[in-house]
Amino acid sequence: MDRWLLVFIGGILSASLHSDIKFWLIVSTIALLLLAIAYAFLYFRQREVKQRTIVLLMMVLFCGILWANANLYWQNLRAVPDRLIDRETQLTLVVDEISRRYPFHIRMTGRVEVLSGKILPFWQQPRVQLNWYNSQHKQVPKAGERWQLEVKLKQATDYRNQGSFRYRQYLLRNNIYALGTVKGGEKLTRSISFRQKIFNGIEQADLSEPGILAALTIGERSLLTSATREIWQKTGLAHSLAISGLHLGMVAGAAVLFFRFCFYCFPISLQTRERLNIRLWSLAFAAMAVTGYAGLADFSISTVRALTMFLVVLLHIVLNLKLNPLSLLLRVVAAVLVVDVFAWQDPGFWLSITAVAALFLASWRWSKSRGRFSAVKSLWSIQWLLLVVMSPLSFLLFGGFSLFAPVVNLLVLPVISFWLLPLALIGTVLVLFDSGFAVLFWQLAEFPVSYLNPLLEAVAGHPANWLELNQWPITRAARFAALFALAAALLLPVSRGWHRLGLLLCLPVAAFLFFNQRDGKLRLHVLDVGQSQAVVLEKDGKAMLIDTGIEFNSGFSVAESVIEPFLNYHGLRPELVFISHGDRDHNGGRDFLKQRYPQLEWRGDASDKPCRAGDTGEWNSMQWKVLWPTPAYQNTNRLSKNNRSCVLRISYKNFSMFLPGDIEMTAEQLLLKSLHKQSEANSNVLLIPHHGSKTSTSWPLLQAVNADVYLISYGKHSGYDFPHRYTLERLSRTQNPWFGTRDSGQLTIVSDGNTWSLELPFENR
Repeated sequence: MDRWLLVFIGGILSASLHSDIKFWLIVSTIALLLLAIAYAFLYFRQREVKQRTIVLLMMVLFCGILWANANLYWQNLRAVPDRLIDRETQLTLVVDEISRRYPFHIRMTGRVEVLSGKILPFWQQPRVQLNWYNSQHKQVPKAGERWQLEVKLKQATDYRNQGSFRYRQYLLRNNIYALGTVKGGEKLTRSISFRQKIFNGIEQADLSEPGILAALTIGERSLLTSATREIWQKTGLAHSLAISGLHLGMVAGAAVLFFRFCFYCFPISLQTRERLNIRLWSLAFAAMAVTGYAGLADFSISTVRALTMFLVVLLHIVLNLKLNPLSLLLRVVAAVLVVDVFAWQDPGFWLSITAVAALFLASWRWSKSRGRFSAVKSLWSIQWLLLVVMSPLSFLLFGGFSLFAPVVNLLVLPVISFWLLPLALIGTVLVLFDSGFAVLFWQLAEFPVSYLNPLLEAVAGHPANWLELNQWPITRAARFAALFALAAALLLPVSRGWHRLGLLLCLPVAAFLFFNQRDGKLRLHVLDVGQSQAVVLEKDGKAMLIDTGIEFNSGFSVAESVIEPFLNYHGLRPELVFISHGDRDHNGGRDFLKQRYPQLEWRGDASDKPCRAGDTGEWNSMQWKVLWPTPAYQNTNRLSKNNRSCVLRISYKNFSMFLPGDIEMTAEQLLLKSLHKQSEANSNVLLIPHHGSKTSTSWPLLQAVNADVYLISYGKHSGYDFPHRYTLERLSRTQNPWFGTRDSGQLTIVSDGNTWSLELPFENR
């Protein structure tokens, strides 16, 4: 059966290799019919078992292909029609998630019942995510309510950079098919869901940590503060803030004990007791309990994944099936992919599978501890095993891992499992009866947290806790390979100790030599950050930043979602930042980066080292020079903020770059007049000022810079038409090419100081 599951999984994964869904639906259906006929022919002719097995495996392969493409086709059926995108339309929305209030808008998510006057069948109702601006005084829509809204829908877009968060993929994984802006609306019904009722109770109760309780009971993380998220992640406890297999196991165990208690306490005849299989019925009741618990979390993706894994293992226990750990792991993976064929695109899937694999490995690799404190010894061994197994993946996804996680988990998880979670869920159940005791149980549940928080904060802040490996002067891939090799050396069974020592010494060295790709070249990365700007200069594992992108009113910052993941992806240490001017689209990531990288040196706007024409410096064998603004215009209002942008020229040997911020033609003219000779501006690469607006990039500037290639940082924005056709006409007169982030994604210039080349990692994606 294992090989059938492997072939089926291969068929599912093959859906990512093509885009013609209908073609493969037809091909796989026809292939299955032909293979079924062939199998029947071989069976009745009593041909060799080997031939029939090959045909069966091919049938299983096409079943996987058919299942994956059927899910893709289902997604397309539920998509919002293209004719309604970027147009105002009316819809009826059933809010199905907890809405979030931000300083300037409300965000709601729900299922569309009526779209543009057409009532949609249930199986074709898309989910959409809407922002309602200027709604500070309006009531926040609640889960379960039905609203009639006037909206303008749009498709989600991704920032296409190495390491960037894939927002569009995230939305599709959560079955959200369009975004939109609410122009106006009215409430049609007032009934709210039970989940919303629990959330309201937690939010309104006098609790010190409502976010933790909401995360553990209904899987809602919006009440968690950023400080709590960071502390729990850096102490290795982030998994306990999601409804995982651990929580489901605790609920299942409590359900089994409760069922058996009721079974023995209720007046049931001896004959009935003997006839009933108490083990089977208690496990069936546990399955219903954990399914109900997953329902409280609205069957979110991560919860459904954990529920599927748990039910597969539970089914094997019920049926008394004895399998080796690898076979059981394979069945768990196959079940998850049947329920969610795109689960493998989710980092959480790999975290879950790796954790489950580690637990299975513990039961196969080591014998159980015996004697006094055997349970504690087993838990201690498992925690260290999880650290070793999970550290490469944690580094790959989060940029580091916690060395103190085994100790913290061993001390804190029992408190969460045997105190916080049970009391919190009892309070949640009491909400059904509108009981005032719910708040009392919630307060009792969070009581230990007030004592744990100072301890967790101290551990998270300890310099030896969070290992980022930034001191290793090698690529990110080399770091991951080295960690993976170390884990393999520690875990692979070997007959003698010196074998393990050889693995321990040789594998990381081999990974270092194979993956280390630092070549000493300069790389200029113009990141795709929409209608804003962020530039990274990379050399020898160090980075200089020019502008930090935009931060939105919701708190979403491209510094967090694009710049930091990009730096982690390449294993870069940022050292110097220039801010061209104070507009949000250039300066939005300042606060985040200051907190994340306190050692950064800041220059330019709002720093103690403002840009002033004539300032020069050297960084990492590169020379930078400030060309604008001159002292006469630096601290006055004689020019606009854009026209006071810091203009940099950076050179490395015979290669140079011209980075002018958002200056417009007025400042361009003054800048050229201030130069001793126009050749001072001459550069190989010009980053087009002000995202290509018609008020910038004058012909005299283009002549003075005389660049070989032009780069433009811009995105899709209904309020702007960038780059403007007048600017493009002037660029075409130079007869040199231009490239933009909206069309090509991340733009990368690579130079050895004499020659240069352009790389477009996302050109065809």
